[in-house]
Amino acid sequence: MKAKVMTAILAVFMLTMTACGTISPPIQNAVTDTTTTTTAESIHDSAASSKAESTVDEGQVKYGAFIAELFDSNICFADTSALVTEAMKGSSFENEIDNSNGVNKITLKGSNGGGMIDVLCIDLSQSDLDHDMEYILENFGDYYFGQTSAQMSGITEDDFVSSYRMTSSVVSKGKYQQYGSVQKSDGMATQFGYTETYAVLSENKLTVVSGAYLSTDMMERQSFSQVMGKFRECVGG
Repeated sequence: MKAKVMTAILAVFMLTMTACGTISPPIQNAVTDTTTTTTAESIHDSAASSKAESTVDEGQVKYGAFIAELFDSNICFADTSALVTEAMKGSSFENEIDNSNGVNKITLKGSNGGGMIDVLCIDLSQSDLDHDMEYILENFGDYYFGQTSAQMSGITEDDFVSSYRMTSSVVSKGKYQQYGSVQKSDGMATQFGYTETYAVLSENKLTVVSGAYLSTDMMERQSFSQVMGKFRECVGG
């Protein structure tokens, strides 16, 4: 019975992470005709792409197994409403907050783009997970960053102009951070994006803030990164 309940909870959790749609700025896309020619080089590229996809799939399987294990342990969600309220003070973005299934989901809207931030805190004090702090942070952080960055519509790894990843831990506290900046031009408009996942594991509580924003205005990207910075200050670590 417990396994069925936890499987249902996991399904809901996965839905909250992936069902909020894609992030894209309000720009008009140009339509072009393309013709594909199959050559030995394209076959080689296809094989290389398949190998890369296989590696990604293996990573997702690993993260998925850990997430399933996490939610099958004795955990509960802590309220993060006060954290969200404090971090969002003074924000210039229009925002809507949906607090359901243990996750505060913030939808942000600017003049030239939009984005989202997920905020959650998982209480592990009664959990029977047999993993050290660094393992939990790396697997949960990498998984959430992948899910968050994937919500920027049309953006691939090649569009990231900067990236950073760090995991650190001491006796009482661990910290995970990964972020990347995006700049992509199609000849008509340029998209500027930023995505970040920040997590702190302290006193058996895993607090996670993960967001992404995409705009045709570089200053909006900067404003979003400042919002994420405010969240980091409020979470601590």
